[in-house]
Amino acid sequence: MMKYLKNFLKGIVILTITFAILEISAFFLLKFDSTELFSLRNFTEKTDDKRFYTLKKNYSSEELDHFYGGRTFLITTSNERVRISNKNDVNTNFLNPTNMNEKILFLGDSVTFGWGVDVEESFPFLFKKYNKELSVINGAIPGYSLAQSIERFKIEFLDIKNLKFIYIQNYSPAPSYARLGTFWSENDNWANFPEQVLKTLNIRRVEIPFYGEPLSYNFFRKKMYRIKHKKIKETLYSEESDIKFINHINSNLEKLYSFAKNKNSILILSSITVPKFSAENRTDSHERAISLLNNTLYNFSLNKDDVHHFDMISKLNVNSEKMFVDFCCHLSKHGADLMALELTKLIKKID
Repeated sequence: MMKYLKNFLKGIVILTITFAILEISAFFLLKFDSTELFSLRNFTEKTDDKRFYTLKKNYSSEELDHFYGGRTFLITTSNERVRISNKNDVNTNFLNPTNMNEKILFLGDSVTFGWGVDVEESFPFLFKKYNKELSVINGAIPGYSLAQSIERFKIEFLDIKNLKFIYIQNYSPAPSYARLGTFWSENDNWANFPEQVLKTLNIRRVEIPFYGEPLSYNFFRKKMYRIKHKKIKETLYSEESDIKFINHINSNLEKLYSFAKNKNSILILSSITVPKFSAENRTDSHERAISLLNNTLYNFSLNKDDVHHFDMISKLNVNSEKMFVDFCCHLSKHGADLMALELTKLIKKID
């Protein structure tokens, strides 16, 4: 009996050591793996609605971004699930019905959120520097599509008092439409596409109680996703798929416009700007989808008196290497500051 017990304990020790070695190895390997699965991240939590996920409350930790060779940046959230500075101890209190300050709400994805930089170098934070009379709410979440951002507004921000401006900028659904073309669905977004690919291989998420997803398994999933994703070719678009894509954008903008109108808020729609220096990394279909999205935003603003279009494409691409921190779209402090200055000019003109 003692022999079996010793062998059992020996086996447990070996498994534990093996697991620890795998986890430590994966920890360092993941530092050089820029693959994004866009599943739940450390600062987000799952929801049972069309948002898919939202920000955690009162979270503060360094986030590693693979694009910077291991550079980290701090993400801090408030009790109201918005990104804030940990250098400001004042309670945000944006959603309290007694807070009657004039406010601007920034909706969108990682660009508006300020991915890759500390919050003090993000677009909404720098905008506050030039507009001290406004309460600035960074309600963007990395990976969000246009539909998810509007769903978040409906669920989390609809009751904000004295909301003077609503600013929104979302890259998605352009990338998914560029890739899937006629097979594109209105429900496709960054949150579910990688999981759809991995499901075809029957590779599901695995989490250990009180530990979460093992780093070694996360690395394995990323590797399999890269292999499978390389085999996926872009699908051609059609006139019908273009109409479906444009209608999807317009129907979501109509929802947000209706919310804004009921709150007497001014809606600002921002074009997507991608760096000129990384144009060769994007396919013609990708560039076309971005243009289609931007044109739809512009046309929507033309048809509404209280909707304004904000376009920074030409200004940000005068010196794109300085304005962006990566080949995708994420702003450096210089780019964010330029955006903040130009948006301030627009708002002054509106007033």
